[in-house]
Amino acid sequence: MQVDPQLRDFARDRGAQAAAQDRVLAALAEWQARPQVERVLADCRTLRDTGDFARCGALRALIDDDGAQEFVAQFIATMLAAWRDQPLAQLPFRHSYAGGQGIVHIHRDGSVTLALVLVEPDAARAPRTIAFSDCDRREVVLAGQGAAVRYTRRDGAPPVAQELRLAPGTVLTGDADHSRAVTALDAPLVLLRVAREPAHSRATREVELATGQIVHRASPSAADGRSELAAALLGAMGRTDAAPALARYACGEGGCGQAGEGARWQALRQALALDTASGFAALCAIAECASDPLAREAAALRHRLCTSYPQLAKLRESRCLVR
Repeated sequence: MQVDPQLRDFARDRGAQAAAQDRVLAALAEWQARPQVERVLADCRTLRDTGDFARCGALRALIDDDGAQEFVAQFIATMLAAWRDQPLAQLPFRHSYAGGQGIVHIHRDGSVTLALVLVEPDAARAPRTIAFSDCDRREVVLAGQGAAVRYTRRDGAPPVAQELRLAPGTVLTGDADHSRAVTALDAPLVLLRVAREPAHSRATREVELATGQIVHRASPSAADGRSELAAALLGAMGRTDAAPALARYACGEGGCGQAGEGARWQALRQALALDTASGFAALCAIAECASDPLAREAAALRHRLCTSYPQLAKLRESRCLVR
């Protein structure tokens, strides 16, 4: 592999690396110290602490009053000047790009994030499913034109769709019951997003548009993610001895449970596959717990299983007689 001599020298020179990074960080500090930016960042703290966007006048001006264009233009100009001086400095922001969509977090204060979002034209298409997250989001279009659809979630029914036109200044919002999909673009779409995650996030739910059925859950909790992987591993290993423990986890410690929905559902699936009796008992318990967020889906799954497998219907009847 060929390595440019300039890169090789830079990799060996810790002083040059530190100087390059200091230049970029100094530019960031300069931008953050500007009065308009200071007011916006102060509002990020207010939003973090109160969750009340109405109290954040500087943030509202960015999203609702055409203030975003100048705000972002100043950010880009300041940071690009630093990178022209030090092109090998690292980007001091969390960022990602995949599948024609990118994001750069230009500021983060606890649960509140201020970010630039990019959607390439090839990534804009009519979806088959849509994800609903309880992260409160407000976005304003900075560049690009096209079409989007706003979806409103309904339990057990297909989401309600509303078509939107996208142009600079268009404002989009999202929360646990509202999401959006960009369906057509003539040029790359750039948005400024303000997002606040709740203190106790619920699982993100991916819903099939045609039926309203939940096809996937993703928990924001790392512990729930580990539990999902552990349940899947036990199922793949055929550990029938783990079925009772999985069934108990699916039901939760207190009957209806505090564990994440995705982790509980994964445990329930594996319990059913490993030991039908214990898994089905857990399924019935969840379906009959009206306050359980999984009750509706558990009842629907129980109905499908009892219809397909009459022996399970008899097992359910026997449980009811025992009670």
